[in-house]
Amino acid sequence: MIWIAALVLAQESREVLLSDRPVEVRVPVSSDARHPAAVVTFPEESLEALVAGWNEGDLSIERRRDHLFLKLLRRAEGDLHVLGASGALYRLSVKPADGAYDGRVRIVAARPKAEREPAPLELIRAMRLGRKPPETSVLRAEGPLYSGPDVAARAAYLYDAPEFRGYVIRVENVSTSPVRLDPSRFSGKLLVLSGAREMLLAPGAKTLLYLVFRKTP
Repeated sequence: MIWIAALVLAQESREVLLSDRPVEVRVPVSSDARHPAAVVTFPEESLEALVAGWNEGDLSIERRRDHLFLKLLRRAEGDLHVLGASGALYRLSVKPADGAYDGRVRIVAARPKAEREPAPLELIRAMRLGRKPPETSVLRAEGPLYSGPDVAARAAYLYDAPEFRGYVIRVENVSTSPVRLDPSRFSGKLLVLSGAREMLLAPGAKTLLYLVFRKTP
């Protein structure tokens, strides 16, 4: 039982994030009684080819789909290049392990960074949710912007971002009939995005209009 526990502790399982550097794999050296292997798993469906300058009597290599089984037959070290089915090339640095060794090494491909939404869309979303985006000043705004027989509009908030300026506008139907909101009444040549909570206003109803303008042409 003690021997089994020691054997388990001697093996390590770890994940390695794929980078430009070679992945170091600590492989145990085989003896007459034992031939333990280090297993390397790749982010591939299968492995296509191996490039190595090893003597056959030094290293035993076996491929199984996305797994590579490495056994050191003698105490030696060197590099091993593995070509995946995707065309990606993986570099391994194989070293003999004096104590704990890699029972399993799982190479993990870095996740692609999520593409950011366009800045105007981020700004108008923050305005709708009442949030303050980074590097943006939010100021309370007052004063009438438009007054007509059907609707009246007053400024509520100003969002001052590095490249854009956003306005939150309160719009009220001041007529006795339903009114369909027309954002073009508040447009300009630098307007890049607009939106409203409701487009159809009943008599006396209010809504919020959101406008995002570019600061420079």
